[in-house]
Amino acid sequence: MCNYNNTHTFRLATREDIPEIQALARSIWEETYHEILSKEQIGYMLEMMYSREVLDKEFSDGVVWDLILDSSNPCGYLSYSLEDDNSVKLSKIYIEKASRGKAIAGDSIRRVVEYAGKNCRDKVFLTVHKNNKRAIRAYEKKGFTIAVPVITDIGNGFVMDDYIMKYCVNTGKQE
Repeated sequence: MCNYNNTHTFRLATREDIPEIQALARSIWEETYHEILSKEQIGYMLEMMYSREVLDKEFSDGVVWDLILDSSNPCGYLSYSLEDDNSVKLSKIYIEKASRGKAIAGDSIRRVVEYAGKNCRDKVFLTVHKNNKRAIRAYEKKGFTIAVPVITDIGNGFVMDDYIMKYCVNTGKQE
């Protein structure tokens, strides 16, 4: 467990934490995306990304999952993985509304950047919905820049309309 300040910590998640991750995802996604995505798309994406089978496979494939604890209570999670192109993909970073504004997001990003450095990776990248302005601003404050827009068909008539954002580990800026 890593403690970046007095109020929040990170704990490496295991398969036993899947129900907690799923519960946090449902709560955070409904609050975060209710004005951006339809209720149907939120439900579809939660099943697509957080089913027991999907999470089990990610654990087997070496994806790192961390639970974020605020005053010892689970308040969010992140997941990230080493990629073949000498980068780290920050797949998920979600924090409950009540725990935002406490430097947790910044410490989460720092944790992933440190992981990239320890694993000799040059870049960290992520995708963020184009209309998630709060998240885009937060990533830009931490040195991420928008690299490219991307629209991905995820099936069932839904698309993800995102930006790919990148961070250069050695300079703190996009290449």
